Amino acid sequence: MKHYQEINLLRSTLIVLVILIHIVHFGALYPELKEAILAFMMPSFLVITGYLVNIDKSLKAFAGYLFQILLPYLILTTAYSLLSLYLPVREGLSECSLTALLEKVFVSSIGPYWFFYVMFLCAIAYYTAFRLPFPKISSPTRMMIFGSLLVLMSFFIPLMGIKTTVYYFFGTLLRQSGKAFSKFFFPTPFAALPFFGLITFVGARDWGSIEVFGAVIAFISFSNWICRFIPARLSPLVAFLGMNTLPIYLFHSVFTMAGKFYLSYFEWDTSGIFFTFTTLLLSIFGSLAIAFLLDRTHLSIIFGRKRFLR
Repeated sequence: MKHYQEINLLRSTLIVLVILIHIVHFGALYPELKEAILAFMMPSFLVITGYLVNIDKSLKAFAGYLFQILLPYLILTTAYSLLSLYLPVREGLSECSLTALLEKVFVSSIGPYWFFYVMFLCAIAYYTAFRLPFPKISSPTRMMIFGSLLVLMSFFIPLMGIKTTVYYFFGTLLRQSGKAFSKFFFPTPFAALPFFGLITFVGARDWGSIEVFGAVIAFISFSNWICRFIPARLSPLVAFLGMNTLPIYLFHSVFTMAGKFYLSYFEWDTSGIFFTFTTLLLSIFGSLAIAFLLDRTHLSIIFGRKRFLR
């Protein structure tokens, strides 16, 4: 699918926000701002992910797509879980046992990698619903089957709650409708009013609320409007970041966790702004550097990919 500049800008913005809320020092200094970002950030990411998933693939090709989600999830969730024994990670392992580790990997997840867990299972349900061998089933009916599968999963899999998967479902619904991304999320500066109103003044935080759903739509529409004003010289950078959010998402935790080791050098920075900006840059460029080295040494295959960078 064509990567529109609007989507690239949105993904670039969201990946910066992902890093931001995983900087522990930033969250400690600005807890209310962190909560506000969390209210719309991942729901927006799920909408984009659902919209971009291509189910018009053979079973073998789609299985390859699933494998490229599952393998990094297993590797990094296991590593993150083991590191949580020694680093201050919320809801980390309290004991070093196989049972506790398996629970983190296959049931509750840990750190930022729950997103891949949800992606993986949503994609399976989506593909299954549209590949059922009944040619007379219409697309709307298949969407209802897909939705039913998500509801069924929500009864048995904690991370697959309806409040989460509804955003992925919404993205796939837009894709199946054939409606252009910028046509639904109409670019307008006025979208900023409901977005900031719902997040700031209403205090919308519950992903299952209509307020957060509206804030997500307004955020994406406002981002599409901002996209019109990106200088031509910055367009390649936005496109590059937008198409390479995967390695940044996978590896940024290395640098956000490392922040605790140099935090003492920023004691003069009482606002935390300089520390946060430094960690953001290190996380983005460090993650891309890891991806570059893995590609150059052909070690990206460890994560089930020929290469990371696009």
